[in-house]
Amino acid sequence: MNQLVNISTLYDLSGQVAIVTGGAEGMGKETCRFLASAGAAVAVADINLPWAQKTAGDIVAAGGKAQAYQVDLGSEQSVVELVRAVRADQGRLDILVNVAGLQDREFLEETSVELWDKLHHVNLRGSFLTIREAAKVMKADGNGGRIVNIASMGAVHPIFEGLVAYNASKSGVLGLTRNAAYELAAHGITVNALLPGNVTTEGQARSPGPPIDMEKIKHMTPPLGRTGKTSDIASAILFLVAPASQWMTGQTLVVDGGHLIK
Repeated sequence: MNQLVNISTLYDLSGQVAIVTGGAEGMGKETCRFLASAGAAVAVADINLPWAQKTAGDIVAAGGKAQAYQVDLGSEQSVVELVRAVRADQGRLDILVNVAGLQDREFLEETSVELWDKLHHVNLRGSFLTIREAAKVMKADGNGGRIVNIASMGAVHPIFEGLVAYNASKSGVLGLTRNAAYELAAHGITVNALLPGNVTTEGQARSPGPPIDMEKIKHMTPPLGRTGKTSDIASAILFLVAPASQWMTGQTLVVDGGHLIK
């Protein structure tokens, strides 16, 4: 019992297959890179197929395993076909990471029903659909599995105006995570949520609605002294899908630079 622990095995994903939604850019792209670096074959799933192909191509060129798939999380049939295609192409499915989401912004009194429904349709309903379909495959294969849902720090502590619909949808993701974890635990499938703090991405910058006040952001620097990087999130996701976290399920991991303790 005096032997040292082979720490590398705690983060080894060799032989495993992962779907990452929203994998074409930002946090999703970095997550694909991290999981491929740990040995997983990554299905880069995104509504923007050319960008997904670019991400997959970059991973393959670097020596990793990746393949691009197009998916529209607003379409049940598209999600069903994604999971079916990945299982058929790769022979198994071990990991699902739900990164894709919309962050369209409107102030509370200006938020339309259309905007509310749009964000819930993709952020919450889309996550439900991917979990449902992935769980079917994981249970049938009998190898267990790892599911990680990207929620938001705003689901428990709002920090920007204009994110009522977004934060409400991400709060729903937390309930979805806990209930899915409860139902799937007996099958060796863990389900956890990761709550990022402020991470500046291209997708965030493109999101329609009132602009985010950059001066306000400067005064909201978390205790660790900087805004988040996509690698901060990807490394935490790697932990949640790796053997290192095998006794964690139904949990919410906040990665926010300490903002919530400020």
